[in-house]
Amino acid sequence: MHKPTVFISIQKRYHARSLLRRGVIEQANQALSYSKQAIFAFHREEMDAGKKKLEQANKLFLECEKHIKKFPDLKEGAYKAALEEYAEALLFQQYLENGKIGSIDPRAMEETCYLGGLCDMTGEIVRYAMLNVTKGRPEKVEHAFETVEMVIDFLLEIDLTGYLRTKFDQAKNNLRRLEQVLYDLSLRS
Repeated sequence: MHKPTVFISIQKRYHARSLLRRGVIEQANQALSYSKQAIFAFHREEMDAGKKKLEQANKLFLECEKHIKKFPDLKEGAYKAALEEYAEALLFQQYLENGKIGSIDPRAMEETCYLGGLCDMTGEIVRYAMLNVTKGRPEKVEHAFETVEMVIDFLLEIDLTGYLRTKFDQAKNNLRRLEQVLYDLSLRS
């Protein structure tokens, strides 16, 4: 019996998608790594180095998006995880540069990416506050606390479920950690 032509068409499309999927995963994983490296650079107060890492991540996202146009389902998985890390890095950069949090690169503004990045960014703010205490700059803790508290107040207005609920619970723990640091600092005064 002869194979129907639809089989050949499906087979070609499947192989093409598989090849592009591997490329998207590889590029997205590298973009995620660059975003993590940017966060670490920001903690070391190397803002220019962090920005360069984010530019590198951005270039990789552009490459991924070429493939995603052909196969939109490739937007899930590794690409989305990388975008969430990218959102976290951009939000942390904003916090460090102007003390505020707002809109970021439009590709990372998709609700779950932004909210996941926002929750995770609270952990970076805690780390930043702790580093500043050890460097003799305890005044940074108060602003960190106010920012994380504002994020938690916002997140309380949303009925987060699934993995975002877990991230929200971690963000609440980050607020508790900052409360403890403020308490400890008040005892030293």
